[in-house]
This record gives sequence, structure tokens and C-alpha cells, in this order.
Amino acid sequence: MDVLIAGSGASSSSPVPVASLAHWADRLMLAGLAIGALAALALGVAHDALALSVGVVVLLLIGGGAVYLVAPATLMSRVVLTICLVVMVALHIQLAQGQVEYHFGVFIVLAMLLVYRDWRPIVLAAVLFAVHHVLFDRLQAAGYGVYCVSRPDFGRILVHASYVVIQTSMEVVFALAMRRAADEGIELAHLVAQIHRGRHIHLDVSGLVFRSASAKILQQALLRVHEVIAQVHGAAGMIESASQEIKVGNFDLSQRTEATASHLARAASSLGELTVAVRHSAESAHQANELSGSAAHVAELGGEAVRQMARTMEAIQASSNRISDITGVIDGIAFQTNLLALNAAVEAARAGEQGRGFAVVAGEVRSLAMRSAEAAREIKTLISQSAEKVEAGTSQVQTADRTMQEILTAGQRVKTIIADIASVAGEQSRGLAQVHVAVSGLDQMTQQNAALVEESAAASGSLTEQAERLARVVGIFQPTQALCAPAIGGP
Repeated sequence: MDVLIAGSGASSSSPVPVASLAHWADRLMLAGLAIGALAALALGVAHDALALSVGVVVLLLIGGGAVYLVAPATLMSRVVLTICLVVMVALHIQLAQGQVEYHFGVFIVLAMLLVYRDWRPIVLAAVLFAVHHVLFDRLQAAGYGVYCVSRPDFGRILVHASYVVIQTSMEVVFALAMRRAADEGIELAHLVAQIHRGRHIHLDVSGLVFRSASAKILQQALLRVHEVIAQVHGAAGMIESASQEIKVGNFDLSQRTEATASHLARAASSLGELTVAVRHSAESAHQANELSGSAAHVAELGGEAVRQMARTMEAIQASSNRISDITGVIDGIAFQTNLLALNAAVEAARAGEQGRGFAVVAGEVRSLAMRSAEAAREIKTLISQSAEKVEAGTSQVQTADRTMQEILTAGQRVKTIIADIASVAGEQSRGLAQVHVAVSGLDQMTQQNAALVEESAAASGSLTEQAERLARVVGIFQPTQALCAPAIGGP
């Protein structure tokens, strides 16, 4: 049969035919027959038997050439060419008149027949040689003018026959081994030809039937590789699909991460400004707390001054009352003095001329007493007015004292509230500072994540390309193929 294999010099897309070993063996036998014909003609010239040599040579060449043209690489061609070679060796022995050297042609022919890898032509040749030797030796002994050896010797013929039997037996074993090896090679070549067809590699060889162990082992190995390649096919498709989805997802994630990073950057900036504002508010609250403490201290001092003023007004009122009492005493004294002066005047009038001076004094005393009384009345009036004003002032000071107490109480409450506000503002400032640090860290991590997402997107793109390349590479392995059973060997 013709085995289809990938030719090294031809295109790998289609297998090329190569001549089978059977054709090559037939051509080798024809070449040996032609060489034997030349040797027979030379022997015919040397031994004056040219007519015999020409006649037999022509018949043998015609028979061998005809069978090669009509039925090449068949059992018939092998049988006919074997017979022609045996007859050519017998012709050589006959023309050389039985020279023992020409018996080496027997072994040469038997060795040449190994190229057929078929035990049948070898046994046929051995049988023909045995019949020739025995028959020609006996005919030579009977005087018929034929030759097997230089003179009849049946013992030598048996020795020759034993060698032929030994060589034939060994060659039969060799032929069977060579046949098995050749069949194995043909099966392997057919398997390779079925695998490598065109641009693709077809690994599903389950439809082929082989007899050789090597071909069966290779078939099982290829089927296992086919299963693996099928799984790789599916995995490559899944990887390509998954990598495409990852690529799209990473692209979306990259855009969202960039947007998030931009928002976080703006939030971090705004939070920084807010942190500064809250810090300023905390500082202002701290200053307000200090000012409220100072105002409370001033209000406390004012309250103390008002209380001292109230005590002073009370002392002034007490002094006014005391002065009023003293003025009353002075008024009483003036009244008594006026009465005494009046009595003295009366008494001076009674005394006459002697009491005139005393009367003048009494009059002056009376006038002084009256002025003292008048002054005491005016002082009393003024003191009364001053007492009223002092009393009104005392009332106002008391009112002011109560107001200052209320202001002081309110100031203490305001101080407490402002202190709380300052404390809360400080906590908020520290909390916002920590949040600002956290947001800044989150912004930095988001930027890093964005960079990683971009790298991941690039990696997924590369993975997609590699998956597509893997799919293209694996694509040369076809999961199924149409197979035909090999035609191994010949008849």
C-alpha cells in the first residue's frame, strides 16, 4: 500500500505519496535479474554457450518485466521474480559447468529475498534450489549433460542443502520479524498521516484499528493527549472569556476607582479646610472661654465693689440719721436758749436800767439762738433730703447688687457653657484631624488601588492576548476528525 506521511520537503498542509517497500523490492529483484542476465551473457561467451544464455536470459527478463508491469507489489510478482532469480542462478551454474563458486548465487538470492519481508518467496526459492540440486546432480550422474557441481556427488549436494536449510530457516525468522517491524512502521506511518493532515493536527484516532503493540500504545497515548487537548481547548475558551470579563470589569473598576480617588481628593481637601476652620473655632472658643473667665472675674469684682458701696451707703445713712439726731439736739438747745434768752430779757426789763446791758446780751443770745434754730432746721431739711437720697441710693445699690449677682451667676453659666463648647470644639478639632489623616490615608490607598487596578487591567489585557494566542495555538488540534481504517500490509 501507499503510506501517506508528511513530506519534509513538501508543504505540511497535505501528505505526499511515497513508494511502498513492495514496489521497491520488486524493482530490486528486477535489478538483480538484470545483473544476473549480464553475468549469464558473459558466461555464455566464455563457455561457448551464448545461444543458451541469450535464450534463457530473454525469457527470464520478459517474464520478470511482464509480471512487474501487470501485477506489481503482489504475491504473484514475488513468486515469479523469485522463480526467475532461481532459474538465473541455475543458468549460471550450468554455464559455468558446475563450478562451486557460482553456488554462492543461491545464498545471494536467498539474502535478497529478505527485502520482501515474506517467508513464502524464501521457502519457495529454497525448495526450488533443493529440487534443482538433487535433480541436476542425478541427471548429471546419469550422463544427461547438465551440471550441478563439476562432477556428481550427492553427499556434497546434501551438505549444500543443509546450509540452504539453515539459511532458509534463519531468513524465515528474520522475514517474520522484519514483516512485523514493517507492519508496525506502516501502521505508525498511517497513524502519523491521519494525525497530521492539512494545517491541523487531529488527535481523535479512536476510529483506527491497529495490530502492532507500538501503534496501539501510541494510539492510546494520542487519545489521552486528545482528552487533555480537549480540556485545554475548553479551558482556553473559558480563560479567554473570563479574561475578557476581567478586562471589562477592571476597566470599569479603574474608571470608578479614578472617580472615587478624585472625590476622595476633593473630600480630603474640603476636610482639611473644615479642620482648619474647626481649629480656628476651637481657638476662638478657647479665647472666649478665657474672656468669659476674665469677665466673670471682673463681674465678681464689680459685685464686691457694689456690695462695699451698699455698705458705705448704709454707713452714710446711719451717719445721716445720727446727724439728724444731733441736729434735733441742736434745735432743742436753740429752743431752750431762746426761752432762756426770753426769760433773761424779761428779767432785764424788770431790772430796769441795770439790766439794760444784760437785755442786750440776752437779745443777742436770743438772736443767735433763733439763727441757730433756723440753721438747725435748714440742716435738718438738708439732712432729711440727703437721707432720702441716700436711702434711694441704697435701694439702687441693692438693686445693682442683685443685678450684679444675677450677672455674675449668668457669667458663670456662660463661662461653663463656653468651656463646654471649647472642650467639644477641641475634641471635634482632634477628631477632624484624625478623620483628615484617615481620609488622607484612604486617598493615598485609593490612589495606590487605582494604580494597581490599572496594572491589573493591563495584566488582564495581556492575559486576554495570551488566552487568544493559546486558543489559536491549541486550535491546530481538532477535537474530531473523519478517520478511515488503515490498510496494513499486502497479500
